Amino acid sequence: MTPDSSYLLEVAEIVDETHDAKSVTFTVPDELADRFAFAPGQFLTLAIPSERTGLVPRCYSICTPPGEPLTVTVKRTEGGYASGWIHDHLAVGDTVRVLPPSGIFTPRDWSADLLLLAGGSGITPIMSIVRTALAEHSGRVVLLYANRDERSVIFAGPLAALAAEHPDRLLVVHWLESVQGLPSQEQLRAFAASYDGWTSFCCGPAPFMTAVSQALRSLGVPRARRHQEKFVSLDGNPFGDVDEVRAARATLDEADDPDDAA
Repeated sequence: MTPDSSYLLEVAEIVDETHDAKSVTFTVPDELADRFAFAPGQFLTLAIPSERTGLVPRCYSICTPPGEPLTVTVKRTEGGYASGWIHDHLAVGDTVRVLPPSGIFTPRDWSADLLLLAGGSGITPIMSIVRTALAEHSGRVVLLYANRDERSVIFAGPLAALAAEHPDRLLVVHWLESVQGLPSQEQLRAFAASYDGWTSFCCGPAPFMTAVSQALRSLGVPRARRHQEKFVSLDGNPFGDVDEVRAARATLDEADDPDDAA
């Protein structure tokens, strides 16, 4: 067994979060518990079967905090083969080949107050961070969550419950494009100005992350306190032979480069 081995995991539960987002929970056997231990904000790489290429590797973020069942959330994307297959074909009891958790989109200093900015399905790793911060630490958390409309808000119920349970520590601000339009760099800057001394984490569509990054830079937030999650196309097949696995891992590591000025 190499450090880069993939494993077959059984689907234990599938939950409809919204009309176009599902959460998939996997059963992790006791003997693989250490391999699938994860940090808040990490992701899994799944092997999606394909008639043309044999499989399509796709990365999906874990939404649960450590200690809870291993769960990823998948939003259906227009023309997206992998997300479409998961939504239309994956069922409880099926098995999926999975790489162990990866990624460094996770707080190193949990004593810091956190400014979290999410767009659409970018809430998935952010949700794991929110749950962990509130359950295990004492810092304050502010979350700006942008969506197309009210029906697109993933985890609306759990977020409301967490805000009610922790009114002195968690502030959730919903931004709906249907009401307010797309958030501009200037609007994001005005929102973030009150929290420019906090540590920020951002995940969402590329234009949203670019606007957030520019807004935070204009406030003078140093790179060490600006974190963004982004996924890339893999150069190697992470489910192939060892050399291909390592090539794919190198691509993921490069995307996670903490010195990236994005």
